[in-house]
Amino acid sequence: MSRSRRTRTTIQDVAKRAGVAKTTVSHAISGKRPVAPETRERIFAAMRDLSFRPNPVARRLAGGAGGAVAMVYPLASPSLSAVELRFINSIAEVVNRSDYMFMNFSSPHVEIGQLNQIVHSGLVDGIILMRINMSDARVELLKREGVPFVMIGRMADNQDLSYVDLDAGAAIDVAVDHLARLGHRTIAFVHPDDLDFGFGYRLVEGHRRACERRGLPVLTEPASLSDEAGYHAVLTLLRRHAGVTAVIVWSDAVTFGVIRALQEHGRRIPDDVSLISFDRSDQLRLISSELTIVDTRAEEVGARAAHMLLDILEGRAPDRRQVLVAPQLVVGQSTGPSSPTGNGAAATPANVPTERR
Repeated sequence: MSRSRRTRTTIQDVAKRAGVAKTTVSHAISGKRPVAPETRERIFAAMRDLSFRPNPVARRLAGGAGGAVAMVYPLASPSLSAVELRFINSIAEVVNRSDYMFMNFSSPHVEIGQLNQIVHSGLVDGIILMRINMSDARVELLKREGVPFVMIGRMADNQDLSYVDLDAGAAIDVAVDHLARLGHRTIAFVHPDDLDFGFGYRLVEGHRRACERRGLPVLTEPASLSDEAGYHAVLTLLRRHAGVTAVIVWSDAVTFGVIRALQEHGRRIPDDVSLISFDRSDQLRLISSELTIVDTRAEEVGARAAHMLLDILEGRAPDRRQVLVAPQLVVGQSTGPSSPTGNGAAATPANVPTERR
């Protein structure tokens, strides 16, 4: 079994045998771009010789419906968070309105080996790749195999790559700015514990820059995607920095634990500690319905990534191949002045969408 997987024929093998580029093989298979008849016949002869018969090829040669788009999303925890569901639903809604089927590969263990199996299964035509690392071997695999893909997120080097991503630097800056304008000088950030994760890295760097620009101390504590991690992160923060007056939390799943820790230790929100959460789930509304949040725009990010991939698959040039989506600050009642002599009402920086409940 393992030997057959290692020796499975790929589109690169077909291209090499036919003496053409991988993209020419793809065009000959899909019929979406013209290929010279003699070249097309040479490609199909190479496919027959190499027994290369992926499922999408069979469907298209038979005149059947279009293929499939897969979302590959390694989860940060064993269960889906509310934000992860928002991404999935927005992508599925766009893909399901097209001629393509939507396939969802979401679990805590979608690693390079599993992605390789998905690529070579012949089941998918294009991939939306999520949870992008600063250096991501999955991206190199998809480039090598000639599989069309769009990233939700970014690597360190994104030359010639297609992506849609939240502007993480702007997202953390608007949160810090909101609190600083309320007079807070000790603003802690509970951040992702994995700094190879591109979104997490950019949040931490953005928080550092935002604090340094305003002459504020850089106070941080890592937390994985769970309420327990948030709970223990705040306990550590309170031990190390008893004078903290504001906390920013990178995920609503983590915010559950942060609120619990603050309440158990007699810290009132916002009288003693102001709180900003990245996003807010329905479950979080039950315990704190009036949070100030940074909306990460999951629906817009997911839908734009899906439209971009469909354009690529259909041979249409997307308007832009690299898109940053601006965050939105939604001001609630969990933030307030750091003291009776604070600035009072909230203010917001220019060019950042803001909503007030």
